[in-house]
Amino acid sequence: MDKSKADSKDFDVELVPAGIEDKAIIENLFHYYVYEMSDFLGLAPSDKGIFTYSAAKLNKYWEQDDHYPFLIRCMGEIAGFSLLRKYPADSALYDIGQFFILRKYKGMGVGRRAFELSVSTFPGQWLTRVLLENKPALAFWLSVIGQVTDNHFFRAIETDEDLPMHFIRYDIAK
Repeated sequence: MDKSKADSKDFDVELVPAGIEDKAIIENLFHYYVYEMSDFLGLAPSDKGIFTYSAAKLNKYWEQDDHYPFLIRCMGEIAGFSLLRKYPADSALYDIGQFFILRKYKGMGVGRRAFELSVSTFPGQWLTRVLLENKPALAFWLSVIGQVTDNHFFRAIETDEDLPMHFIRYDIAK
């Protein structure tokens, strides 16, 4: 796909529930997610050259009723994942736990469309958290949340798991 000509309107983006049989796919993709986050968290690869993570944190998405794992597909190909949950500190909020789009699909509207599909699956109050250092992600989230909510959102800097982050709160209508 030519990024200069492609737009998510030109092709099919799907949000597919990830069953236990898809867990290994998300685990494999998660190494790339951690690699991309390493720039903002100062992470280094293991001695084997792999960016590692705690698989136990991912297990919750298949073990807990308030966690919802999804694969993102574009034209049938794996394009990323959207891991949604009820926010642990406030179960009235849905939370984008982790969201990842492969580089091949960045800048083409795939992330925007996957976000729209993610939040429309669970109408209600939402929270999206962004690391302070991750300026590209903040720009993306403010843009897509602004589009979906007509710029009706609240943003503040709060702490989550000892990390100061941008907290963006918004409502998705039913």
